[in-house]
Amino acid sequence: MENLSRAAMLRKLLKEKSTICAPAVYDPISTRMAELAGFEFLFVSGSSMACTNIGTADVGVFSYGEYRNTLLNMLNVSTVPMIVDMDTGFGGPVTIRRAIREYEQMGIAGVMIEDQTFPKRCAYYDGLRVVPIEEMKIRIEAALKARRDKDFFILARTDAAADDSQGMEEALKRAKLFHEWGADGVYVSTPKSEEDIKAIGQLGFPCAVIITEGSATGHYSVADMERLGIKMVFFAQSLTRACIRTMQVVLSEIRTKGRTDTLDPDMFCSQETRASVTGLQEYMEFEKEILHID
Repeated sequence: MENLSRAAMLRKLLKEKSTICAPAVYDPISTRMAELAGFEFLFVSGSSMACTNIGTADVGVFSYGEYRNTLLNMLNVSTVPMIVDMDTGFGGPVTIRRAIREYEQMGIAGVMIEDQTFPKRCAYYDGLRVVPIEEMKIRIEAALKARRDKDFFILARTDAAADDSQGMEEALKRAKLFHEWGADGVYVSTPKSEEDIKAIGQLGFPCAVIITEGSATGHYSVADMERLGIKMVFFAQSLTRACIRTMQVVLSEIRTKGRTDTLDPDMFCSQETRASVTGLQEYMEFEKEILHID
């Protein structure tokens, strides 16, 4: 797959595999570590980007410019395809057009665009609302018209199941329409039961589901999702929540005891691992070559 664009690489993976799985990455180090761990495909979570880059909850305040700058650094340390969360499209048809065009040029493989109102919020927060379906049709049409690379993947998202004035029946209806309107795949958020997941998997086109620790999907595996017909599985919160918890433990130990040798040594990577995952050897070898150091 070396000679393929990242978008074409994603299409190839979707064609060759019944289910593909991606952790949600959010900065260059998480991106590099995911690829080193063997993942062939990555999901860039807007929630995680907001959390780690500007320290805010997922309430729609992380801007397109902030996304773009972080994504450039993430692309520089990776080679695998990424689908990037673009929330509700950053404003309207013209901002969707700009994002799609620039993401294609940058080497992003595809985007996820959703049907929430603006400002959007995490699907697990209270008060979420989706827009009238006609408005989401405009977002999808803008994304499709903006793309110039036929391989660039448009993943439409519906949060209707998380809107307490709608529900899963409405979400499945919207998913079918999104695909009819040209979306390559659909992500249906917050299924509440195995019946919900199975219904999503039986829609007849590529669908995505997120496995979220502590939620109704938290006890499912990728193999379970494959059995239920799900094409793409994202672990959207796993890395950020693990990092937050680890920092809480370490900071508490430093604050209360003034030391860290009382913690499990396996909580800390070695100096060698830190150097390896940040590419130190590559930089050292380059410097030696340029400066003619033996």
